[in-house]
Amino acid sequence: MIEDDPEADEIWKRDTARLNRSVAALMRRGIDDQKAAALHRAGHTLSSLKQAGDDELMALDLSDPQITALRSGGRADIPFANLARVLWKNRSTCCVCRSPGLAIIVHHIKPWATSRDHSDANLAVLCLEHHARAHTRGDLEQNLSSRRLRDSKDRWEEEVRHLDARSILHASRLPGHHWWWFNHQRLFELASALDIRLTELSRFRAARNRSLIDEDGELTNPGHHTPYRYQGGDGNVLYAFVREVLETVLASAAIYNISDDLDRGFLARVVQPGDLILVQGRHLFKQRARLYEGPGQIAEVRRQANRVRVSFTVDRWEAVSASAWASWMQGGKSASSIVRIVESTLEDGHLHLACTGLTMGFTLEGLSNRSYVFATWPIDAEIDEDEWLEGFGEEIAD
Repeated sequence: MIEDDPEADEIWKRDTARLNRSVAALMRRGIDDQKAAALHRAGHTLSSLKQAGDDELMALDLSDPQITALRSGGRADIPFANLARVLWKNRSTCCVCRSPGLAIIVHHIKPWATSRDHSDANLAVLCLEHHARAHTRGDLEQNLSSRRLRDSKDRWEEEVRHLDARSILHASRLPGHHWWWFNHQRLFELASALDIRLTELSRFRAARNRSLIDEDGELTNPGHHTPYRYQGGDGNVLYAFVREVLETVLASAAIYNISDDLDRGFLARVVQPGDLILVQGRHLFKQRARLYEGPGQIAEVRRQANRVRVSFTVDRWEAVSASAWASWMQGGKSASSIVRIVESTLEDGHLHLACTGLTMGFTLEGLSNRSYVFATWPIDAEIDEDEWLEGFGEEIAD
């Protein structure tokens, strides 16, 4: 995981809006997100508010505890990275009521005064009503003890881990979607790690009858003198089986959709090696091997925008159709990819996620709403040292 970066200028609030650094600074002082955003829109910053008089702050509808928190120098701010992670893990939604769109505040499960603990394990996202209950003392059922709060947080974060996977699974089943390529080895390794019984899949028998898989459901080795693995009359049968393997994995795995979140300052803090992620948008393909049949037709793939780059390699021999092999996995194409992060590095203001690809296909509907606008690059752009068109495909946030 990358350490905190003082130059981070954005965090992301899933399904609502991004918060810039000024809003994050106010949230780290215990102000709810909607109040912090309103203050920022009115031109206020943490520094300017600290210098304002009590009457001015009260006129801004700030409570006495909020004014005290703004001016307090005794409590260290919640670190930006910890704030980012807890918002990400909870979708910026109250972990108790799980109601979207409510103002939320980041609460210390064990009070800061006694714990001095700003770790994300000790932070919970609460709406204002449940934040008030968490601070209410007494034996009433509606009060939130630390134990009840931690249990609610754990259950909600576990639910959040699988929400994107369910959305991807639904979108991939809509008419017209087609996967172009599978990393068969890594996909079947992941299925094994998730204890998926390939022999129990509905497509197992059809693929087995054609000797496309063995008795355990593993792929048999076809002849290598073809442009792509799926060429031939049994290609559709194999595709149906492998697609079912992928869908079964999606039903069990935790995958994060980062398609709208290519903000290096925030993304660097919430994803880490080992995570499965989905990224959509313009993918660039660069051939690394001059082979046109059999395994080893290696191409490097990049999705890069807003100073974030996701890169992985594909073997085009594992393409699922002639169209995928000859047309879709060439040049620059709009695509969806599911990859596993191998390494995350932040250097010279750029975030690079080096990944292992799992699958790639058409853009999935409803999973990306943010626009990235192409910068204007000269027609005679030069080729860089890696033989990529310099600047080509690099996009900036709108």
